[in-house]
Amino acid sequence: MPTDAVVRNLLFLYAGIVVINVLLSAALWIRDRNPLFRSLLVAWSWTAASFIAGGVLNTGTLAIITGFLPGFGANLVFARILGSTTGTRVPLKPYLGVLAAAYATTVILSFTGLGFTIVTLPTVLAIALPALVTAARVLRTRQRLSTSAIILLAGCVLFSLHMIDFAFLRDRADMATLGFTIAVLVIFALSAAAPAVALEQVTEHEARLSTELDVARRIQSRIIPTDAPLPGLEMTSHVRAAASVGGDYLDVYRDGERCWFLLGDVTGHGLGAGLVMLMAQSTMSSLLRLRPEISPRELNFFANQVLAANLERLAERRHLTAVSLLRTAGNCFTVSGSHDSLLIYRAATDAVETRDVNHFPIGLGFTAELAASDFVQDALQLDPGDILFMFTDGVTEAARGGDPRAGLFGIEPIISLLKRHAHSPLTQLKHDLLEELDQFTQKVYDDDVSFLALRARDEVTA
Repeated sequence: MPTDAVVRNLLFLYAGIVVINVLLSAALWIRDRNPLFRSLLVAWSWTAASFIAGGVLNTGTLAIITGFLPGFGANLVFARILGSTTGTRVPLKPYLGVLAAAYATTVILSFTGLGFTIVTLPTVLAIALPALVTAARVLRTRQRLSTSAIILLAGCVLFSLHMIDFAFLRDRADMATLGFTIAVLVIFALSAAAPAVALEQVTEHEARLSTELDVARRIQSRIIPTDAPLPGLEMTSHVRAAASVGGDYLDVYRDGERCWFLLGDVTGHGLGAGLVMLMAQSTMSSLLRLRPEISPRELNFFANQVLAANLERLAERRHLTAVSLLRTAGNCFTVSGSHDSLLIYRAATDAVETRDVNHFPIGLGFTAELAASDFVQDALQLDPGDILFMFTDGVTEAARGGDPRAGLFGIEPIISLLKRHAHSPLTQLKHDLLEELDQFTQKVYDDDVSFLALRARDEVTA
């Protein structure tokens, strides 16, 4: 086969491999917006740009080396992918400074009449520098590399060496076949190794994140109260997180005759909301232990001070709606909160009343500017047979089939269930409510679902 035909075929093969890699890396980036997949897309895009620029700027030494400049972008990004295997940083500014100085030197030399190799070598060396230096630094860390990382390291070194041979082979027509053969082999190596390294690291990161989420989920599950009997009260509760970690806060704290029922809903859901929820639980329980005689409004005031300060330090613009309910002897309750309304089934009238919970202006943790006077509290009494139902908006705002446009669950089904189960165990009320929610949403939940039900009983019967 004539030399020109071989070179042309190698060019088509090289271009085809680059285009395939651009498309594959774009697909990975669209599927999973991971920074490593974006780096892959950028690296192959720079490689394609270098190929195109080299084909357009192919007359005159200065034009040829200018067309080779996009190769610097590809070399730098492949170096960053390699560096990510050991945590080795690849800064842009120093290499960019070296490239600018080298290109200026090439421009000056181009007016001296010196040969192609001498004129282009400074710029070529600068273009190849990031991957060579990064490979050396990765080896110097003495960290154990995976097989794909080793192949990528070798591919980056060969990529840089091939860029350097540009100064020696580009101006020689008889070396074109060898030059493009080397280019195709290097591109094959990078095509195999770079995506493998990216996928390997993404998988490792997801596995590590999954483990961390499991730990957070286990911690949350262990602080959720059980349906343990309380003197004069029957209780049941439920917490279901929409994501791996929930942002709903439900706790029961007993200290002698005083019994606290705490319910909160952190804005959003997922890991961030879950961490704020754990912070709220820790704050509330600490205050209750330090000040056993604290009132609900005082508890909310001091909790707001602590949470607002912590969230400001964390730059977390979150808060939580909350209700603090204190029961003392005789099923007398004191309540303070800024939350969804409470529902109270009255056995004497077989009716359900709605009790608003607007005892302070905004959720806890939003601002520390609230004064103690901004927090008030209210009293309520449960007679034997009465049922108190507390819930987060994940219950009433559960969407039909998971689509809010199709309608929300609302409060009426809960009122109906409270009346229907006026004399049934509260566990049956919980079972039927969860069953209706699952049927209504088709088990698609966009928010955490939490509720607590209390039924007053005679002390002797309890």
